[in-house]
Amino acid sequence: MTTTIIRDAHVVTMDDELGDQRHADIRVDGGVITAIGPDLEVPPGATVIDAAGKVALPGLVDSHRHVWQGAIGGAGGKVSLGGYFGVVLAGLLDKYEPADVYAGVLWGALKALHSGVTTVADWSHIVTTPEHADENVRALRDSGIRAVFLYGPPVGQGVMRWFHESTERHPSDVRRLRAELSDDLARVTMGLALRGPEFATPATTEYDFNLARELDVPISIHSGIPGYLLKYRTIDTLSELGLLGPDVHHAHGAQFSDEDLTRIAATGGAVTPCPTIDMTMAMGTFPLVGRALEHGLVPSFGTDTVAGSGADLFSEMRLALAAERARANAAALARDEPPATVDLDQRDVLRFATAGGAAAWGMQDRIGTLRPGKRADIILVDVTQPHLAPLNDPVTTIVLNAGASDVDTVLVDGVVVKRSGRLVGPLLDQARSLIEASRSRLFARADLAGVLGPDWAA
Repeated sequence: MTTTIIRDAHVVTMDDELGDQRHADIRVDGGVITAIGPDLEVPPGATVIDAAGKVALPGLVDSHRHVWQGAIGGAGGKVSLGGYFGVVLAGLLDKYEPADVYAGVLWGALKALHSGVTTVADWSHIVTTPEHADENVRALRDSGIRAVFLYGPPVGQGVMRWFHESTERHPSDVRRLRAELSDDLARVTMGLALRGPEFATPATTEYDFNLARELDVPISIHSGIPGYLLKYRTIDTLSELGLLGPDVHHAHGAQFSDEDLTRIAATGGAVTPCPTIDMTMAMGTFPLVGRALEHGLVPSFGTDTVAGSGADLFSEMRLALAAERARANAAALARDEPPATVDLDQRDVLRFATAGGAAAWGMQDRIGTLRPGKRADIILVDVTQPHLAPLNDPVTTIVLNAGASDVDTVLVDGVVVKRSGRLVGPLLDQARSLIEASRSRLFARADLAGVLGPDWAA
């Protein structure tokens, strides 16, 4: 059993009992945090990581991300949700072969790790065939990231067939893969990415939810989408069918009513706003953050799609903080009454990106905070650079100023996957070659120059 000592960090545990600890060490044995405190003994043969000038944080949790889109960053910039459907889902998704799925997921997972995301809920609707699903899982495993593989609908068989009042039942291949991913404490686990009432008929939704519960896996759906929520009565329908519950995870949700949020909270569900996408793709005026809190729901965060968003949660935390303060204070400002205080703070949004994400996926006993007994998913942020120094309040400084390039070190399950600002080992160069080749194949097949411009064909 290997031992690693992270020496002399400013440790932000996000644990209410342990709090923040200056000049503290973290001991990791066999992938588990076994001690946190000053001047820990270094046993013979231990690996020592010098963390002076660095802040140790729990690994960030991205609770809603389409990881397979690693090759198409920026392909959905100036688009609404409808435009994204046209460019990405209708224009590109069916062009993916299994090899492209492996390349896209591997690159997407490495992007996440580079930015300090150690756990990702991978909403995978690239599973056109069982081989596509197998390559998705293989890439997640090879990357070293912790992941919930959310086996979605095979949208590559036809967007309208699977996403418009669909009567197609979720593919039965999920049973095969569930048998393979049967260890719910493993680094890569399984859930189902379902369409829900906004994209499938009530009877189909009922079948799909019952399938997930038969397999005993978590459920994730896109919910609260403008143009869909009211027409298909998402939460009303799920409530009438008796399908709401603590295993149901709602991504986006910007258009939820107060009654919707009350029902989700009462049944133990989880919500994940995706601040950048929710606002830039015109899915909501403000991300579902403050309103979720008002109804007793602790949100998590997602980046959703790199086609129209960034790959890091630092940006999502900043945008969520600014947007929620703007929403909360709008009425007072309209009365020309500038508020004397603000409520949501930097530590709140950091909690949503760590402990909140862990709780959303039932992993709060393993990750989300730094505490002896939990898995060693740890990031070190270098705070010696001018934009982060001097370090007055570490959480405020990091949330307001840090980015992916400031993440010096990343450990997942005690294994170092990034060190001194670079992903370790030969995997990055291999993945880069795969993603460049995949991109060339995809855009040749798609002929999207008329949509994205001639430069994309190069």
